[in-house]
Amino acid sequence: MTNNLNGIDVAALQQFAQGVAEDAAKRHASFNVKTQWKGQTRSVAKVSRYSLAGETYSRDFEIVADEPNELLGQNTAPNPQELLMAALNACMSVGYAANAAMMGIKIHSLEIETDGTLDLRGFLGLDESVNPGYDEVSVVIRLHTDASRERVEELHKNVIKTSVNYANFSRAIRMVPTLEVLED
Repeated sequence: MTNNLNGIDVAALQQFAQGVAEDAAKRHASFNVKTQWKGQTRSVAKVSRYSLAGETYSRDFEIVADEPNELLGQNTAPNPQELLMAALNACMSVGYAANAAMMGIKIHSLEIETDGTLDLRGFLGLDESVNPGYDEVSVVIRLHTDASRERVEELHKNVIKTSVNYANFSRAIRMVPTLEVLED
């Protein structure tokens, strides 16, 4: 098997996984995003660090969000729902690339399309019985590879089983909100 498949260094991934399996100190990754409201429906999230295996690493990214004009925004960036779906798709893309590489499967092309419909009565507080979030999200994975249908099905099952954001979408997460009121 080649050492680099789908842009993934297979030996490095195997070594990383082995380290996580064998050393409890290497089992945790923590992420942090700090978001500031920039007026109207616009916000800017800053990614400045993450922690892996007890070490903190610097990062420097901004993620801008806004609503479309029809939802009272300026249409300058994707809205939070589009970013949420993009995060799911990106996570699953990593899962397909890495899992396929570990299985010796070359990906020729991969496209993930996610759709969901919200009932705005929940978001707007017009009906307490309406969920402000999604009741259902559809995910279509379009994968082109030379692998057999059986191997592709095995790959798909592995990705669905191990994708962090797929798990975040499909299972409840315990949320721990804390309100800090700033005084003048």
